[in-house]
Amino acid sequence: MHLNTLPKISVVTVNYNNGAFLEATILSVLNQGYPNLEYIIIDGGSSDNSLDIIKKYQHQLAYWVSEKDQGQYHAVQKGFEKSTGEIMAWINSDDLYVPNSFFAVAGIFNTFPEVQWLMGIPREYTEQGSMISRITLPWGRWSKHRFYTFDFQFIQQESCFWKRELWEKAGGMNTSYRYAGDMELWLRFFRHAKLHTTLATLAGFRHRSNQRSAEFRRDYLLECQQAIKQELKRFSIFKRTGYVLLRLLGYLTGPFFFYDIPVFNLAYPLLFCIPKPINYDFSKKSYVRRNQMVKLPPLFIGKRQVHRKMFSEK
Repeated sequence: MHLNTLPKISVVTVNYNNGAFLEATILSVLNQGYPNLEYIIIDGGSSDNSLDIIKKYQHQLAYWVSEKDQGQYHAVQKGFEKSTGEIMAWINSDDLYVPNSFFAVAGIFNTFPEVQWLMGIPREYTEQGSMISRITLPWGRWSKHRFYTFDFQFIQQESCFWKRELWEKAGGMNTSYRYAGDMELWLRFFRHAKLHTTLATLAGFRHRSNQRSAEFRRDYLLECQQAIKQELKRFSIFKRTGYVLLRLLGYLTGPFFFYDIPVFNLAYPLLFCIPKPINYDFSKKSYVRRNQMVKLPPLFIGKRQVHRKMFSEK
């Protein structure tokens, strides 16, 4: 991909006393080798070794600051106010991008100009940094209709990238949320764009033994539910009733989708308007949008290995 075709990607990392993991996060961004990167770090006035780590890499940062703020989402907003990139993303100071993910993001946005919001397959890391896979397709695909029927767990924030025009339409972060500011942002994104999922792995969430997100999980979920209820108030009583009925239909059709039962798994994505995933086609050497159907294991017939497809790709 030519340098002139690479969109500027602005990445914000927010941090507070997370020096034990901060350097790994910074390196996961800088080691992408992406030539059109704008990297911003907003530190909340850390008292550990975070500042030493940030200063170590400050010559590769577009901007950084360490000062008391009003919480995580206020820090995210501060960071993006300093950004100029066409593509935006934020990653917390213990999570990690996978190598070359920014090039994949650029390739997808260039291939599909209509895509304004993209997420990779959600992945997770152990505390020691080993990647594990717990959230997979077809479960890891969302639409606003899934959210409006309270099926919202979870769009992975660190795997999300979006266009600046979508951010501006949505109005940036709502800093009044303490736990679920990302979830509330997704709801406003859904007013203007679909969330597209790529089969590429872009980033992962690190699980830690003393993680605040686990401690406050119940509070986070309560804020998520409140945000959905608030969003539904924008709709007429007839539309809200329609979502009650859609939720019931989801119970009937969901098992076919979430357990990836071939042939029968078509109804759920149609009902909930879920876009086809984006994958890389090695024969075409480009990204394509298509459903991946279940394939049977290969057989050896004589000296030949035969790959059988249960159904053709759509």
